[in-house]
Amino acid sequence: MENAKAKIMVIDDDPDFRDAITPILQSALYQVVTASNPKEGKEKILEEKPDLILLDIMMDSLFDGFSLCHAIKTSKDFEVVKDTPVIFVSAVKEITGSRFQFKGEEQGMSGPDDYIDKPVKPEDLISRVERLLKK
Repeated sequence: MENAKAKIMVIDDDPDFRDAITPILQSALYQVVTASNPKEGKEKILEEKPDLILLDIMMDSLFDGFSLCHAIKTSKDFEVVKDTPVIFVSAVKEITGSRFQFKGEEQGMSGPDDYIDKPVKPEDLISRVERLLKK
């Protein structure tokens, strides 16, 4: 795909979500790379060096997204991508009726640059992605 605006990595263990979000991003001319778990995500982040990462919070465990986000922002292993914006994507609000109130900063963890609830509204997603990529 020529003239792609930016490369976005989607890390989510739900194949339906990955299948739904990919065409939304591609319709806005983004190149999309996906990973289905944190381990695959870590490998692909270093291979692909995405411009932005959409990261599911809860995959194998409740804190997968948080620990991966923290690693991206602070770990020497991820030095080359540490400034990559991360948007958390979570269905927790849909399940519990309120946003997951994990204050990572209080545990000394680096948090995401933004947060979006599932189900994702395409125009909301694209505007958040564009805002973070302009920084």
